[in-house]
Amino acid sequence: DLSESVPTLSVKVPTKLTMKQKEREKSGELTVERNDKGEVMMPRYDCVTTHTARRSGITNMYLSHKFTIVQMMHVSGHKTQKTFMDYIKLSSDEIADEIDAIVNGAKEEVF
Repeated sequence: DLSESVPTLSVKVPTKLTMKQKEREKSGELTVERNDKGEVMMPRYDCVTTHTARRSGITNMYLSHKFTIVQMMHVSGHKTQKTFMDYIKLSSDEIADEIDAIVNGAKEEVF
């Protein structure tokens, strides 16, 4: 069991339910633990999915500054730049770093 060999994976962390999980919770098929703030608490190993890896991979490609948005959209399967940019979920710090990279010539603005 991976959670035994990597104990931090069994630590419960606040997370958000997927749409399917919300539907299952509403219908009574799924019971979730919540903290005193009402946040859903789950072990880390339940929060990581293949989709997590996919999104992280695409985001890391974007942050590497090695690929154009068109190239990354072909990998991710997104049809429009808007859906692609919504998908990668950059933090405020990452957006600031992107602006800094463009201003300082480390990255070209690619559209």
